[in-house]
Amino acid sequence: MDFPAQVDELQQRVAATKATVQAAATESREQLRQRIDQAQQDAKDAQQRAEQRADQATDADWAEANAADTLDYAEWAVDNAQLSMLDAIDARAYADQLAKRATT
Repeated sequence: MDFPAQVDELQQRVAATKATVQAAATESREQLRQRIDQAQQDAKDAQQRAEQRADQATDADWAEANAADTLDYAEWAVDNAQLSMLDAIDARAYADQLAKRATT
């Protein structure tokens, strides 16, 4: 297992999540919906990878498998955090849109 490489990959995912959330704050609701759909798929894919790796760990050393599982969980958590932030941005944009309509 190349744990430093996996941690580097996780760090890159966190940086990409930050950039995505920053960009999403200025996008239309349609663009946000597309990002949310993609984030949902990414979270689902991360969960499937984690489950698959757990299934394959029967012949691996327990400590190494546990570390890999924890990294997979962290990846899933980052994807889930991105999805939650995008949903929050979308909800705020929708609320602002409704408020604007109510005052006109």
